[in-house]
Amino acid sequence: MTTTTTIQSIQHGILFLMAKWSGGSKWGHGQLVKFLEQRGIPLEQLHVLDVDRHPELYDMPEFVGRIHGWGEAAVVKDGRIILVTVLGKDQSRIQEHCDELFSAYVA
Repeated sequence: MTTTTTIQSIQHGILFLMAKWSGGSKWGHGQLVKFLEQRGIPLEQLHVLDVDRHPELYDMPEFVGRIHGWGEAAVVKDGRIILVTVLGKDQSRIQEHCDELFSAYVA
């Protein structure tokens, strides 16, 4: 399955772009998992793609110039990315960014 097909198959979920070599990305993922659990969102709704195993992500229009290994996350509805944010870069703003994801997810 290609990356595009994987994303298009998501009806309603959150996509996390994992950079396994990045502490910020790993931290952001852990924070997102806790956030989702606290709000009762099933972790089956979280889809994780490794940026090193899926380099084509860098060429997707929604991500061009936006992937830097900081734990980028996106809300996907009906196979389309509707919001992209960064979770691990500015750790003092994690709550704000998770709230932004949640708002787009439940809208």
